[in-house]
Amino acid sequence: MVLGQQSNTDLQRLQTEAATIGVEGRNWIVYSQLLLTMFLWGLAWPVGRLLATNLPPVSIAVLRYTIVVPVLFGILRLKRQSLRLERKWIVNLVVMGVFSTTLYQIFFLYGVRYAAASDDSLVIGIGPVLIAIMASFVLKERLTKTKGLGFILGLAGIGVISLLSPNNDVLNRPLGISLVFGGAIAYAIYTVTLRRFVAAKRSDNPVSAPSSLAILAWISLFGWLFLIPLCLLEAPWTFSWSPLSWLGILYLALLSTVVGYFFYVVGVSKIGAGRAAIFGNLVPVFGVITSVLLLKENLSPWHGVSFLLILTGVALVNRQQKKTPGTR
Repeated sequence: MVLGQQSNTDLQRLQTEAATIGVEGRNWIVYSQLLLTMFLWGLAWPVGRLLATNLPPVSIAVLRYTIVVPVLFGILRLKRQSLRLERKWIVNLVVMGVFSTTLYQIFFLYGVRYAAASDDSLVIGIGPVLIAIMASFVLKERLTKTKGLGFILGLAGIGVISLLSPNNDVLNRPLGISLVFGGAIAYAIYTVTLRRFVAAKRSDNPVSAPSSLAILAWISLFGWLFLIPLCLLEAPWTFSWSPLSWLGILYLALLSTVVGYFFYVVGVSKIGAGRAAIFGNLVPVFGVITSVLLLKENLSPWHGVSFLLILTGVALVNRQQKKTPGTR
């Protein structure tokens, strides 16, 4: 009898260990996909600078989303997800499209045109700080002194790279960095708006709420439509678009946007949004490394100082407050 109980115990232990190993194995796949996503997003900075240096920035964005939008809607069809668009959603989706696609792409591509890609990729790291600060006002989340300090440190990091970067052979570094900072603000506004939109739809009717892929497809479409008139003002047909240029646009469209998005969504679904978001801190690192390797940009200790200041700011704004006795 004792021997049988021991055998059952051993069997249960082996099954538990096997299940744990299976989960850890799957998590390592997810971690690898997230790591690849951060690399793809980091590499987008030097690729964007290579394109925007000699080509019209808004036209680059239009061509990018001319590829992205049909691909996203095509995937929706293949996955048999609903393409339904309710009238009451349109205003929110248009606003999100303007901020996440129209404005962000303009700020991003003009930013890398005027400043070094390595410097710009550090600046975009302040995004989580801006999101936390805006959420305090828009979503009524608590604004603490810790978040305020995080915001100040993030701004200090931007100031360091703006004033002390060794990359002086650019058109206008303060302007470029300011534009990228504007892009971070635009994306933060989009993120906070998205959170409020998703929360509202799920509370109204969780079953009919649009999927994350459907939301991305529609906001990409609306944002792309607003870019087209601005693209025509650039007269893109007067520029020379080489095969290398088209390769760069395909990279931004398919790898950085579509593949990166899907790997990130899988990561969030498998390990949670909080753990997946930690990987986002690697985007500036990969942005700097790939910019130095591909564009031969200069690297200095000030890049490290800027990164640490911004990273500390991100850590502070996302720090969980300890609950005092009697609070819930």
